[in-house]
Amino acid sequence: MLLCRYVSQVLVVRISGGIRLEHVLRKICDRWDNLCIGSFSLFYVLDGSDCKLDNEESFDNMLYLYPTTDRIYATVKEIKSCSGQTVGSISSGGTLGSISSGVEVGSSIGAVAVIEREEPLEEFCRHAETRYLTAGWANLIHEVGQVFTGGVRDFRASLQRYAIENGFMYDFVKNDQYRVTAKCSISSCGWRVHAILDRSNKEFRIKELVNEHGCGSTYRTNKHKRVTSSLVASEVTSLVRTKNNTSPMDLLDLFTDKYGLDLSYHHVWLGVEKARGEIFGDYESSFDKLRWYVEAAKIANPGSLLKLEVDPVSKEFSRLFVSFNACITGFNHCRPFLCLNGTHLKGRFKGCLLATTGKDADQGLFPLAFAIVNAENDCNWLWFLRILKTILSPRPISFISDRNHGLVSNIPAVFPDSHHAYCLYHLQFNLKDHFPGRFRQGYRNRLVKLFNAIAYAPSVSAYMICEAKFYEHGGDKAKTFIASVPKQHWTNAYFQGHRYGEMSSSAIESFNNWILAARLMPIMNLVEELRSKIMIQMSRRREEASRWVSQICPDMDAKLAKRIDKGRSWRVYKSKTGLYEVKSVPAVLVNLEQGTCSCGGWQYNGFLCAHAATVLVKSCGAEGSLVGYIDPFYHVEAYRLTYQDNIHPILAMDIPDFTEGSTRVIKAPKNRRQAGRSCVKRICSRGEEQSFARPMKCARCHKLSHHNRRTCKEATDD
Repeated sequence: MLLCRYVSQVLVVRISGGIRLEHVLRKICDRWDNLCIGSFSLFYVLDGSDCKLDNEESFDNMLYLYPTTDRIYATVKEIKSCSGQTVGSISSGGTLGSISSGVEVGSSIGAVAVIEREEPLEEFCRHAETRYLTAGWANLIHEVGQVFTGGVRDFRASLQRYAIENGFMYDFVKNDQYRVTAKCSISSCGWRVHAILDRSNKEFRIKELVNEHGCGSTYRTNKHKRVTSSLVASEVTSLVRTKNNTSPMDLLDLFTDKYGLDLSYHHVWLGVEKARGEIFGDYESSFDKLRWYVEAAKIANPGSLLKLEVDPVSKEFSRLFVSFNACITGFNHCRPFLCLNGTHLKGRFKGCLLATTGKDADQGLFPLAFAIVNAENDCNWLWFLRILKTILSPRPISFISDRNHGLVSNIPAVFPDSHHAYCLYHLQFNLKDHFPGRFRQGYRNRLVKLFNAIAYAPSVSAYMICEAKFYEHGGDKAKTFIASVPKQHWTNAYFQGHRYGEMSSSAIESFNNWILAARLMPIMNLVEELRSKIMIQMSRRREEASRWVSQICPDMDAKLAKRIDKGRSWRVYKSKTGLYEVKSVPAVLVNLEQGTCSCGGWQYNGFLCAHAATVLVKSCGAEGSLVGYIDPFYHVEAYRLTYQDNIHPILAMDIPDFTEGSTRVIKAPKNRRQAGRSCVKRICSRGEEQSFARPMKCARCHKLSHHNRRTCKEATDD
């Protein structure tokens, strides 16, 4: 076997009786499209020297020298770009025509040719051979009669890439939809191509081609005037489709490393925007498509609630509420608590997405509803909550949010029987902001730890003790902060509702991160992307639940096992029916009839604590049943009922044409662009620690960095 290596790939050619060198070279050309006869040479190693296979006699000599060898290793070396010129075939005893500029056509070398090695100096600075993605562009224009299936656009794109890879510029002599004539920009050069549309079969083909340059040697450079944003868009379309939030900075490195081209940031950014437009359509027409999408979604998913509002005077988009029937019915089997938050959209017309999310029986996110509005304000939150109330069953709901003013004032008005908890995570940052930079970081972290103890205190007496410690360390400023936040909205001791151990709105923050890439899309594509993500998630979880055999969901079952194991050494003493004392450190009281434990874990989390689980395991009779004392919201049956309905796809095949601007019924909102460069990163909350501190100049090494004189480790002359 002859193993021909080219770059990092290997072609295996079986050597049998009667095989000729011409057959091997043809196989190499068929394997690699960018190679043609005359553009490469084939070498093998003999006694440490590179031997060139340039005629049939040298090929026979190689076989004679290796009569019993199973494998012969050869290397394919590209000597020039494949330009498509006609090359003479190989005859017995003759050389391959034009395979090397150093060998004349028709001459015979006879014996094995020994090729001179590279310059000795290059041995000290070897570089890995780079294979650029543009290598195939060198042969896009190669012969008369070549057909371009994509018509004139396909020909122009091929000509553009061909010129970039071969390193020359061209000018159009004629350029319309029926014919294209181009010539080299150097007036003295004879390179020319003429392609026309064959009206008989509607094929666009090359009619004339002079594929030789008389302007001197052409070579590929890392910059070319024909590299446009449209070319960038065509090359990165598949990447943007897979990863919508592709960064132009990442693509700059991609084009340098993989294409060997140095592009400007503007070219790449505009190319990404064009690629997004090609994939997702126009931002403005997307608003008008909503009227079709809303009706199509209701037909495909009966029982869903989609409410679209348009300004009656200007006909501009106002807001949109979306909740699918599978989410509405599924939430009835989830715990009655919801997280609320809003996140900014990053498309051309900005806006804000309001969303509410619960949790299923296995602690997974369960998106219930979302809305697209122009801003996160009191009016839009009131509108969102009123519609949300129409899809919820009549049961008390515990809401968790970040204390947005629109939620603080409107939740009690719309849901008078429900309870509103403040996110502890955001309150921690508010506390740090209340103690500004003149307080040391360690001191502020200590206050946060004491503040958390107040929030988690299971009883009023425990709350008073923790509060006294907090005041002792924080002083009057700590008292001022506690007085500014009503304790019935954030402490376990005074909260009247049931939030199942959820102390923060991390569920909705995870949802915002889950839809991060979709926030760049036009509005109809955004809604469709969220529908698709929720549909896929529900289908996957439905299939997973069908394979579960336990009565409790896996994550909760694992937590229960850890809590049972924790109490293996504890002693349990019975006081009366349903009342037990657990001799742990400290000792606690468990009341099975009331479903409480003096540690507070059972009643506040809604799930068995370690003390209650230990009592049930070590007690006798009916009281030993664990599943009967676990809230049904954590059962596998509740999980399956949550995902029993499914969201149906929305077929876009029958969507009407929305390209005509004059016929638009719903117009895009007129959002005034703010001054300055657009912000694409989340603005940190007050008191939240920045991931990257502001650099400062060190007084010792005089460098702009993130250290000072005391922590400087730079080597200096001092």
